[in-house]
Amino acid sequence: MKKKKNVNFYRRKIRKLKLTSSTTLKLYKKFDQSISPEGRTKCDEIVKSLRETPNLNSINFHETLEKEGIKHFPRLKVGEVDVLKFIALQRYIEQLEEDLQNAGDDAKLENIDMQNVLEKQQQTMQMLSNVSKMLHDTAMAAIRKMG
Repeated sequence: MKKKKNVNFYRRKIRKLKLTSSTTLKLYKKFDQSISPEGRTKCDEIVKSLRETPNLNSINFHETLEKEGIKHFPRLKVGEVDVLKFIALQRYIEQLEEDLQNAGDDAKLENIDMQNVLEKQQQTMQMLSNVSKMLHDTAMAAIRKMG
């Protein structure tokens, strides 16, 4: 079973990476729409490489982006690689936000499972209590008949 990451882990990553100005987001949408389907696939592969990089920090984040960008898009010029890095960064943030949402959903499901287990435990305890009372009543009835 895959180890689930803490919700706060994703929040911290998003907070560190988020570029929230409306100008930045408009620029991202413009660049993102200009990429071909094949380019999108390559960009997704770059994001996958980022996600698979152990102990991702600001230094190896940019190194990985640079290396993977050149690997998948060898003919890009320096400025174009920067645009590619920008798009990959935005897609990485989107995936982290999805992970955050999924982590919240998983926590809700686990909470429901835990409530079901507790309910079954209460039912079992009630049943054992009823059996114990019946045994006690039966024993008392036998004692009363003897005495």
